[in-house]
Amino acid sequence: MIQKIFLDGLGLHAGELNDFSDHISNYHNNSQELLIIVHINLRNYYFMHKDTELMKNIKEYSLPVLDGIGMKFAVLLKKKIVVNDLNGTDLFPLVMDSFDKAGKRIFIIGGTQNVVRKTVESIRKNYRRIIISGYNNGFLREDEEESIVDRINQAGAEVLLLSMSFPLEEQFAFRNREKLKVKMIWNLGGLFDILSGEKKRAPLSLRKIRLEWLYRFLKEPGRMIHRNTVAAFWSISHILFNDDKQR
Repeated sequence: MIQKIFLDGLGLHAGELNDFSDHISNYHNNSQELLIIVHINLRNYYFMHKDTELMKNIKEYSLPVLDGIGMKFAVLLKKKIVVNDLNGTDLFPLVMDSFDKAGKRIFIIGGTQNVVRKTVESIRKNYRRIIISGYNNGFLREDEEESIVDRINQAGAEVLLLSMSFPLEEQFAFRNREKLKVKMIWNLGGLFDILSGEKKRAPLSLRKIRLEWLYRFLKEPGRMIHRNTVAAFWSISHILFNDDKQR
């Protein structure tokens, strides 16, 4: 079952990974509307509230999903309910399996040239019926976007996967949502670093007890310290003490 959790007027989707994967596949197959998926963890929640235009676009034009143990904990404190978060790393193979069965055409943008190339190789190896109609690194200037959008449209891509970190990928998606002919844009944060083998996930034992965030912090303390301190505490405090604007 898919739940919708409202925090500050933002309806975050939560639920079982398999149910949400089916939801995405059904939406993609049966709707003509562009689907933009945005993952909201504590860090993204923090930065989203620093940009009013981004917040507006996420609310109006995206399907936001609750991502990470931190958001799950904040919802438990605020709503007194236990929800299942929908992290992109675990959701990705389920959705890609469904795309593989349907032989979807996808375009990939994100990471360095080496990272995106290895990501393409990984997807081709694991999902042989998916057609990768093109790819590009994630270091795009805004004046390059028109030509990239043309490439995506000319390639006949149905799905666009972005891995440029929040909020760069979301801003790209919203700026170009009316020009792109794809049916789905999935914003995946740093997932390509994992798919390419550039970075490793935490051991399964740590993932099962929801300590993957600690593993990542110990591996990259400089990059993770802000998100695990300032961003995390601000987001949890805001969720707990800000009135919900539910619709």
